Amino acid sequence: KQWYQRRVRGTRGLSEAKCKLATSILNYGGRAVRGGQLFGEQTAVAMTKKYFKGLQGVENIYTQHKPYLIELVQQMVQGKMREADFPWLGGAPIVRVNEIIVFVVGGITFEEIKAVQEWNISNPANKIVLASTGVHNCKSFLEVVGQ
Repeated sequence: KQWYQRRVRGTRGLSEAKCKLATSILNYGGRAVRGGQLFGEQTAVAMTKKYFKGLQGVENIYTQHKPYLIELVQQMVQGKMREADFPWLGGAPIVRVNEIIVFVVGGITFEEIKAVQEWNISNPANKIVLASTGVHNCKSFLEVVGQ
């Protein structure tokens, strides 16, 4: 990490605080702390094919992004949650659910709120209630990560 900070600061003229923030972001969400398979168990070639296939006929690629939260909700509704990633207590797990309460400790984003709202509209048979300890924008998220 130190070599990274020296390299970035030396070549880009960034302050010490910005270099530490980059390290904090890697510590917060880097490979070492992520659970589960963020992109599924796919090879790089399979991910690239899936990506380019999804781009056909799309004017704005940025509107295609769906928060990981929606993927988790889909898995829960279909009864495909991985117990290794999301363990439960007591009795047999519920295989399929129609009502889900999601509470995120640490904060959610406006994008996640919008995605859940769209999910509720397009899937009237399933109801998702989203709650959190706060709502983040870019500035507030970076402040929390930088602490």
